[in-house]
Amino acid sequence: MTGRPLRKDAAERRAAILRAARDVFAREGLEAPLDHIAEQAGVGRATLYRNFPGRTEMTLAVLLDDIAELEAKYQPPLDADAFIRFLTDLSDRLTHNVALGGVVRASPSPDILLPLRQALVQAARPALLASQAAGTVRPDLTTSDLRVLSSMLGAGLHNAGPDERRAIAARTLSLVLDAVRERR
Repeated sequence: MTGRPLRKDAAERRAAILRAARDVFAREGLEAPLDHIAEQAGVGRATLYRNFPGRTEMTLAVLLDDIAELEAKYQPPLDADAFIRFLTDLSDRLTHNVALGGVVRASPSPDILLPLRQALVQAARPALLASQAAGTVRPDLTTSDLRVLSSMLGAGLHNAGPDERRAIAARTLSLVLDAVRERR
């Protein structure tokens, strides 16, 4: 894709592909046939590949889209618990669509994940700063810690069934939140 803005119809097709990819990956896993995504999005294979040359690019775009939604949700003014809610929302997204975490684990190179890491830091920064200013979370946390925190939230979900995944996610979130809260 070029840096040019998409025409309205092209942007709508791309958004439909991303919605379909999110649904299909959640339901069928990362190895789902791309035809299922094209069919659900109402586009042909050529349109699918014009937008996303491969599965990795598509899954990264879905993850970036998720992070963009979090960023839009966590804009100032924010309350004292903003970072706690941010981590909870991130955990919910990882739990709902565990297949997307597979793209991070199977990434062919660390460089391909750089935009994802940068987007996560940018999305979380306002919530982290608001919660630190309110004394809700540890003052020594940095945005660099998000890589560790997000890894912790998603690590135990791989190859777990839905019930086990929810239980593991709840316990992991509890431990992570306990670790980030300010001690009084």
